[in-house]
Amino acid sequence: MSSRISVSGEEPALSYRNLRVIIGYVGLTLPVTLVLTGLVDGHVQSSLSSYYYTQVGSVFTGSLAAIGVFLVAYRIRAWAWDGVITTLAGIAAILTALFHCGPAHPTPGQATLATVHLGAAGTLFVLLGAISLLIFPYADQPRDAPWRVASYRALGALIWLALIAMPVLSAFAQPFYNDDRVFLILETVCVIAFSVSFIIKGHARPRHDEEPAVSP
Repeated sequence: MSSRISVSGEEPALSYRNLRVIIGYVGLTLPVTLVLTGLVDGHVQSSLSSYYYTQVGSVFTGSLAAIGVFLVAYRIRAWAWDGVITTLAGIAAILTALFHCGPAHPTPGQATLATVHLGAAGTLFVLLGAISLLIFPYADQPRDAPWRVASYRALGALIWLALIAMPVLSAFAQPFYNDDRVFLILETVCVIAFSVSFIIKGHARPRHDEEPAVSP
């Protein structure tokens, strides 16, 4: 027989749901803050990562680090495949925050760190797409599932399609890709899609097996 783990007055399932909502709103706030700041000061960057070198660089780094910590804390004790994917996504987010993209004229060391940043960011988006597309659709109570499942799958597919579009457009439409901030747009699509997915999931009815439990 299992019993729920909770501190005084805490609902374990509610804690999981709150974490999902927090992750979602932090993610949703990030591109909005960065892009609006760029529009106000007249210097819209070519990517979200490039805002590290602006006055809102701390917002970029802090938001990504917070998302990473929340993702790791969210399922760190779950050794099922969905928990491992979520934890790996959190680690990728933290690495993306710690290793920044290169400046306009990077040194060899900065170029190496930028490669780590790009790899971590790509891994993060792949895993976030997997969470939305492959994990969330199977974690709701049946009565809540129909429209939520469709939303998770559509948002996860959108993340992966945006990721695929990045190298494809870079290879076959480079002038358009470079001059019209397409990379920034596609990154923003990925972040907003994952954020909305987590917000929806945070308001869903969790399955009983998502709640932490121990056997006495």
